[in-house]
Amino acid sequence: MAEKKVAWPSMEDQLTAHKIVRGSALEQLVRDNQDFDTLRPEEAHDDLGIPHWLRVYWRKQHPGSRHAAGDPTGGYPRILKTILLTMLAHQDNPAGNVPPPAPPRKKHGGKP
Repeated sequence: MAEKKVAWPSMEDQLTAHKIVRGSALEQLVRDNQDFDTLRPEEAHDDLGIPHWLRVYWRKQHPGSRHAAGDPTGGYPRILKTILLTMLAHQDNPAGNVPPPAPPRKKHGGKP
């Protein structure tokens, strides 16, 4: 019996669904996490509210995590929804990289 082909969302649909700014770091993150063959086929149409690209990204970062079909969370931590909101709010810094602190400024008169 032939395996049924799973219909994953197109790149354009993914970018449009979350109003991802073209040319942003988040767009690149989405583009870099399109290997949906790492997901279970039924994830294509579930209602978890976690984009497929974010699931792929999570699995790459946590290769030992379990994603059982019977788990109502799909095996994803609930915090991923909050992480998604943060990524969408800071599209040029979706990973939350913090720049190194600036060196202390010297006060006029000698000592810092």
